[in-house]
Amino acid sequence: MEHLTDSELRRLYADPALATRQARDKLAAARVWLMKHKPFFGILARSFRLEATLDIPGYRLEPDDRLRFNPIAVLGARFPALCARLAHLSMHAALGSFQRRREREARRWNVACDLAIAPLLEAAELGVGRAPAPAFASDTPRLPSGASAEAYYNQLVPNVAPEPLWCDLCDPDSELTASPSPFIHDSERDADPEPEERGTAPAPNVDRANGNDPPRVSNLEANANALQWKLRLAAAYEAEVSAGGPTFGDVPGWIDELLCATIEPPADWSAVLQQSVHLLQRSARSYLRPSRRMSALAEHEGAWPEQVTMPGRRIEAGGRLVAVIDTSASLMAGTLARFFGAVVATATAEGLEELRLVQADASVTRDELVFAAELLFREIEICGRGGTDFGPALRMLSDAGQRQGERFTVVYLTDLDGRFPDPEHVRSLDVLWVVPIKTTVLPPFGRVLELTAR
Repeated sequence: MEHLTDSELRRLYADPALATRQARDKLAAARVWLMKHKPFFGILARSFRLEATLDIPGYRLEPDDRLRFNPIAVLGARFPALCARLAHLSMHAALGSFQRRREREARRWNVACDLAIAPLLEAAELGVGRAPAPAFASDTPRLPSGASAEAYYNQLVPNVAPEPLWCDLCDPDSELTASPSPFIHDSERDADPEPEERGTAPAPNVDRANGNDPPRVSNLEANANALQWKLRLAAAYEAEVSAGGPTFGDVPGWIDELLCATIEPPADWSAVLQQSVHLLQRSARSYLRPSRRMSALAEHEGAWPEQVTMPGRRIEAGGRLVAVIDTSASLMAGTLARFFGAVVATATAEGLEELRLVQADASVTRDELVFAAELLFREIEICGRGGTDFGPALRMLSDAGQRQGERFTVVYLTDLDGRFPDPEHVRSLDVLWVVPIKTTVLPPFGRVLELTAR
């Protein structure tokens, strides 16, 4: 522990009830400090239900908003570090770390979330006690600050794990974890007070695989919990704004983006697609003879002069529309039909007769130029079904756009479960990520649109 002597540790472990009371008081003081000085995090942190236990090294967040904590770890932490730690834990919950994990390995996902949260806390001057930097895969480029947990996860070495005190979402590696109470023997542990007597609720029934998975909750409970955190985010934002932005100085843009992504209802994806494709057109001034309808307007004054021209507009293509299909995703025939239907309707409405159709998984498997209307009756043969890497297709299109001096709008149909390229390498593209079902994945660039049935 940071500043407790061995004798103090022995005394606390010998009297868990006393340690629990003192730790709860210290946590309450940390919450009060956050509410006063960093209200954005204070609103979020007060939602936890505290549960003391000596069975974990530090802190453990559960999907049902229980925050299990080791009283000795709380008492051994310096107060500024404890406040920062509560803010860190609150962001795990607010960003939906449990829901977004899916089938990813728990310890590696824990580290990825820590990396995504770190710059948010540093912006609020709460960087003290930051999680140790992990090892990245040597063959991957470093991501810029502010990347998503999903992007970090893809670049971490497979066997990476957080230190025991930073296992907030998973069980620590048993080989790295010392006994949680080194100063008392097993016989003394058996004589500890009952959980209720020392202020700890009984442990729930937990179903863990290899000691690495959180307790299972039903979909209904998970959805209800996610909705609660969306409302808490809105309340935290309102408290931050009404207090004049003491947490960050000025309310940063990522809070607005976070709230838009989690609280506001998604826009109709086809309308957003049409707005984006409309920007691919450019108009030039043209001078033509007036039409018969325009001539009729001058009938009361006679007729138009024999030689007359009228200013007008000529629409020219200023870019290309590209539809990319992630062939590694499980795409049903109905999903492809809705996707192509909206793309073709938009292209036709905007006067685009051709579009580029690309198929890709870990590499580009097919690249062709097709007539837009052709997609309405042509059966598309899916090529691929390997792993997902969004880099090859997007980098290919970015290079082509720069060579041809054209602007590309890329409509990427995918489940977003894959590796993203460096945003700097594809910044010339306007990328619309179209997902078949609702997702919590936030790509490092582009806009996420949900493909809804109409």
